[in-house]
Amino acid sequence: MHFSIFQKKKPTFIPENQGEILAKLLEKYRNAESKYGKKFFDKAKLDERIKFHQATKSDFERFILDEMEFFKSMEKKAVEEEARRRRQEEADARMREIMAENDARIAHYEDTFFHPLATLECRRIVSAISSLFPEAEEDLRYVFQGRKEWQEMKFHLADLERFLYKPPMRLTAFLAHYINDIQKWGEGGRDEADRKFLQTAAMCLTALSNGIATSVDYLSEKDKIIAKKIRTRLDTIVDDFRLTDLAQHGLKMKMQQAPKSNTHPI
Repeated sequence: MHFSIFQKKKPTFIPENQGEILAKLLEKYRNAESKYGKKFFDKAKLDERIKFHQATKSDFERFILDEMEFFKSMEKKAVEEEARRRRQEEADARMREIMAENDARIAHYEDTFFHPLATLECRRIVSAISSLFPEAEEDLRYVFQGRKEWQEMKFHLADLERFLYKPPMRLTAFLAHYINDIQKWGEGGRDEADRKFLQTAAMCLTALSNGIATSVDYLSEKDKIIAKKIRTRLDTIVDDFRLTDLAQHGLKMKMQQAPKSNTHPI
């Protein structure tokens, strides 16, 4: 009994199964298109590729293997994009939550409408500083005038005074510069203008608070109470507007730049 050494290879995809295999592929595409959208899985384009394969009578096994590989690669991309989208949605939701919390924390400050382009957060911190400043200047003058610390207090108060606005007074040069930045940069630069504005305000408030903190040890008990009351109000504004990190970063950068310049960077 003789056998040929050349055995015919059994086809992986026999003709009777081709229709069933294509049906399964089409079903996978329908489900994937429904889940991920046509950006990744467009069944109409798959239909075109199947028609082209049938018209050219190309190798079915090669066609299916290529389609399976393509499906896997697109599925991976779709899953990754879906994960990114969900992370972004979660981040956006958290940001809206934080913004709502921030709005609630500063809602008790009046809206000092010093210019139509100024954002609500900036208008309210102007209100907070404008409300505090007269009392702070009067009390700190009473406590420190005649003492060596008064020169430092006057320096920090002058910084803070740039944020004052009481209608119908004109805008200070600092407030006018903020508005000019928004007009110059447009909506695309508004966030940066607001960040600079709020960081400068936080630095001024914190610098004055720190100055008080380092100067109260030698005060009388009565004067300590007055000074600490002003410091608490300064710190409350920074805390309410969630500006502690911005203030600390700005003051740190200011100290690093101080040896290089005699100008006041705030």
